[in-house]
Amino acid sequence: MVATALEIEGYQIEEAANAHEGLKKLAQTHYQLVLTDYAMPGGTGTWMLEQAAQRGLMDHTVAMMVTAHPDVRELADVAIISKPLDLDYFLGQVRKLFESARIEPVHAVPSHPQNVELVLYISSSSAASIQARNNLEKLLQGFDTSHVKCSVVDLLEQPLAGELDRIAFTPTLVKRHPGPRTWILGNLRDRQMLTDLLKASGIDEV
Repeated sequence: MVATALEIEGYQIEEAANAHEGLKKLAQTHYQLVLTDYAMPGGTGTWMLEQAAQRGLMDHTVAMMVTAHPDVRELADVAIISKPLDLDYFLGQVRKLFESARIEPVHAVPSHPQNVELVLYISSSSAASIQARNNLEKLLQGFDTSHVKCSVVDLLEQPLAGELDRIAFTPTLVKRHPGPRTWILGNLRDRQMLTDLLKASGIDEV
């Protein structure tokens, strides 16, 4: 939910499932902001940030920790925000962190045309899923798809494949990139919704 809120605000984000994965990502990529929970599988957020700092991975990076623990050990230069989160306050604190560190936030506004990634999740035994696939294929024929990556995932064959996009129903079309991530449920009969989605990403009709 926090990731979705930040994406809606226009920030480019990456997620990590636990402290060790977060530390690995920090070793591979420089981030302007690290947002971590305190209690995570395999190590606390404090441990992850300390390890990253010792390896020089936090240079020119600000950090924020969210926690429900009343007596969490605070780290120097790490903002602590208590759960449950007040969304407006949280987003305001994110903006303040960027301002105080004099960092210009990276917003998800790439130049046109975009590279668009679409994933259609279906159940091949469902008539609605078959309709959704046909409707999507027909719509894409009317657009310049040189910048569109579109894949179809059958959850009957790959039942766990929808976990990344948090799929609860089929058919569901997910626009993964550019952010924010967008979900469209149903058989995709509303062509205007799909047309607007593609045009907003800079994909032109032919």
